[in-house]
Amino acid sequence: MARKGTGRDHAKWQPVATAVYRFEPEIVIDENLMARLTEDEKRAFASSSPAPVFKYNEVTKKVEIDTPESYAYDGECLKKAEDMGVPGLVTITAKQDAFVFTVESTGAIPPEDIVSRALEVLMRKLDITKGELDIVRSEQEAQGV
Repeated sequence: MARKGTGRDHAKWQPVATAVYRFEPEIVIDENLMARLTEDEKRAFASSSPAPVFKYNEVTKKVEIDTPESYAYDGECLKKAEDMGVPGLVTITAKQDAFVFTVESTGAIPPEDIVSRALEVLMRKLDITKGELDIVRSEQEAQGV
């Protein structure tokens, strides 16, 4: 028997394989400390992160932030800086007002549609909740509370 639903009854009916979010990183390089490093140390630091967060610019001879959104909060570059004797070489904090949201689909529905449909369901539920709160508020006002 088949029936239309949102996949609550069993995971095999859900179109989402993975849905995760993580805070967007804010990465700051201490240029004074970086200037103390040799070219080889700068190259080693730039390649210390498994993701391509940093790159060594051969022209300017500086380490640059390449793709900050790929930082996985693994701390590898921070460990490398400590091992090199320059703790505080980079400061990485999570922005509390921005995040990266990733949705992987099983192929049944495109990820964009999954997010759009989920937002529509959320809006309907919020409208229902607001309606219920309005009813409670009007009842309280009628009772003089």
